[in-house]
Amino acid sequence: MLRLTLLRLGLALLLVPVLLSLSASCGPRHLHPALATLPPRMLWAWERPEDLRGLPADVGVAWLARTIELDGRHTLVRPRGQALQVSPGTVLLPVLHVDLIWRRPPRFSDDQRERVIQEALDLQRSTGAKVLQLDFEIGRSQRPFLAEVVSQLRRRLPPDVALSMTALASWCAGDAWLAHIPADEIVPMAFRMASDDTEIRALLARRGQFPRARCQAAAGSATDEPMPALRTPRRYYFSPRSWTPEQWQQLPAASASL
Repeated sequence: MLRLTLLRLGLALLLVPVLLSLSASCGPRHLHPALATLPPRMLWAWERPEDLRGLPADVGVAWLARTIELDGRHTLVRPRGQALQVSPGTVLLPVLHVDLIWRRPPRFSDDQRERVIQEALDLQRSTGAKVLQLDFEIGRSQRPFLAEVVSQLRRRLPPDVALSMTALASWCAGDAWLAHIPADEIVPMAFRMASDDTEIRALLARRGQFPRARCQAAAGSATDEPMPALRTPRRYYFSPRSWTPEQWQQLPAASASL
């Protein structure tokens, strides 16, 4: 009996690190202090002229600052080409958008990965931003490339700078691959969900949030689609056309805090 008890105790002790590891990967991630500088509502200002003067204090702007196109072996970089007007004091979050040219599928080479990372680092340095957002359009087979970009970028950014990244809603609804991605904020886009739309909207209606803990601190919605009622501290809003005061005045506020 004593031997059996000791054996069970030994097995329990062996399981403790495993359980702690699983808890760390599945539980809420400690929020980076720089994220507290962002307002609870953020407008995505995409590549079009935007006059966002007069925003209330609880609304910031995540502005498309630079676009990278991965095209075969080439990496094409385009700075923002449209005017963006904001009032003094408006919180600004620069966004680096990475697009894939499917007519000439990218090679996802080491050179392309390094160029994306260098452009992100340069964007942070040139703007002095304390939060940088990465918006990366990929398919399932390109996940390792994105994971390596995020991992290396997080290691090379200053410790006091937070890294935010957008994510497909399906990644946060049931897919576990984001658990070990070292982004400080993950923003599931609860819009343009294609074939997953009905299923994910039903899931969000039942739960009020995405099931993955990594995806519960922020969420994105679009003005031209029904907006799920989500319990999340920060909401990002996308408009397919230039923003108007009438639009941003009607946006719902974030409804929870972590």
